Amino acid sequence: MSQAFAVGAHVKYGGTGICRIDRIEEIPFPGQTAARACYVLKPLRNPAVEVSVPLDNPTLCGKIKPLLTKQEVDALLQQAKTAEPIPWIEDRKQRGQEFRRLIGTGDTETLLRLVHSILQHKARCSQTGKRISASDDNARRDAERLLDEEFAFSLGVSQEEAGKYIRAHLAEA
Repeated sequence: MSQAFAVGAHVKYGGTGICRIDRIEEIPFPGQTAARACYVLKPLRNPAVEVSVPLDNPTLCGKIKPLLTKQEVDALLQQAKTAEPIPWIEDRKQRGQEFRRLIGTGDTETLLRLVHSILQHKARCSQTGKRISASDDNARRDAERLLDEEFAFSLGVSQEEAGKYIRAHLAEA
């Protein structure tokens, strides 16, 4: 495991969003004789849910990331202006699978690029009187929800204010 996190810390976990590390506990897994030490995460969005992440699983622990600072948020938004957009996949089914995969990573930079790409596609469609598909718009909303949640926490503002902040920066791009 590359980084240890303290109980009580707020972190980002993949596509789950912001979580609080509730505790570290030994959890028995079916088919295994010994219990495994796990982070027990509680998503802020749904504190009734618990996500167990085995400490001895580097892939799953690698999805736990520290939250961004305001300076890191601003730097990422600045980079988004010149970042290469996510290539548009014409096949709708393949595009949907790729969007779900990208959202599942929870990677902030990737989510920004995805939202930017979908917004650019939406603008191209509106120029020809068309609309984007519902699945593309849902992917945009899912990515924005994760970004809004993280940026709101990092900036100390509401999710609505964070969303406006992001869109204002992406509109400049």
